[in-house]
Amino acid sequence: MRVTLCALVIVLAAAGCGTSDDRDQARGVVQRFYHSLEEGRGRDACTDLSAATVSQLESQSGQRCARVITRLELGGGDVAGTEVFITSARVEVSSGDSAFLDREPTGWKLTAIGCKAEQGKPRDRPLECEVEA
Repeated sequence: MRVTLCALVIVLAAAGCGTSDDRDQARGVVQRFYHSLEEGRGRDACTDLSAATVSQLESQSGQRCARVITRLELGGGDVAGTEVFITSARVEVSSGDSAFLDREPTGWKLTAIGCKAEQGKPRDRPLECEVEA
């Protein structure tokens, strides 16, 4: 019983953090996404978005993802931090924006981009995102 309880505690403690491979993959998706935007490759940028995020963006704009994604005012930059929580992740970039991802069967996909705190809000309040699923 004691060994089972100790094993359970270890598993639960590890569940709150992703592996370095997960962090690297999530970071890589965000870097690839912003690089595609910098080069004006909307179609490539859209492949890093989840299907629900693409659908929401197209519904809000009335245009195809590849056409509208490059016109959004998204702050990019170098990755400043990455947190992974089992099947979701948050990646912060040097512009102050955050991106959120979910792990799907095909890999990590962006579910919210261009997320930042409104002026004057404490850091523990929800972020406002340019696009989210």
